[in-house]
Amino acid sequence: MRPVPTAIVTRFAAAFCHRRSGYSLRELHDLFVQYQVDVPTLDSAVSPTKGAYFHSCVGAMTPENQRQFLYDLCDNPPPATGPLPDAHTRHGLLSILAAADGVSPLADEFSELTLLAVRNQWFTAASRLPHTASSAITAARALLETTCQTILAERGEAPDTSGDLGRLYNLTRRALQIDVSAGLPQALHQLVNGLVQVVNGLAALSNQAGDRHGLPEGARISDYSMASLAVHAAGTVSLFLVRAHKSTQRATNPGR
Repeated sequence: MRPVPTAIVTRFAAAFCHRRSGYSLRELHDLFVQYQVDVPTLDSAVSPTKGAYFHSCVGAMTPENQRQFLYDLCDNPPPATGPLPDAHTRHGLLSILAAADGVSPLADEFSELTLLAVRNQWFTAASRLPHTASSAITAARALLETTCQTILAERGEAPDTSGDLGRLYNLTRRALQIDVSAGLPQALHQLVNGLVQVVNGLAALSNQAGDRHGLPEGARISDYSMASLAVHAAGTVSLFLVRAHKSTQRATNPGR
């Protein structure tokens, strides 16, 4: 996978951080480190211009992270100090990026899913852990359910509404061709099977101990370690699914 062409990065910088518009230097830094931790810092004596800093951070990212970051800016950019480009402008940038990558027609459609949004929901669930384990488990299940339902809807599949989280996850991974029938290598097949067990365990735990349900005699789960495992498993699986979704929806042509 090749880096995103410099000319396209320049178009994004002009749209998202030119002069008083878009993100400040600090906002840019805080945004970039949520996609890759080793981007340039702002500790130098002479502050770079916003455009130069945008270029240096994108240039320091892996090609995959470059695309995830730029696609997320098109889909749903986080709030900024200055005005951000409107939907029409962002759609134009999305089309340019998709055309450069030679991807499927779905690539120039906005997605409701971003890695940043999934991480924020994950952190919201984790923030509940010190206060109420059952609430954290419920939030973790909701994160995974929402992720799966949205992916299926964006791929034109009929979302499962049965409330069976394991079934919903299996429908999602088949839609993403994360399945042994798609010819996965054995090691990846084992990993996917492990994720299935994580999802099934989370569903069982949520059914028994989430806010929507009670244990026998009305008891609630209070084991921080067990709830923490459920929350972070749900976050990990959700990020995995979103990356797989966007990588196939907007997959780079290997020759580019």
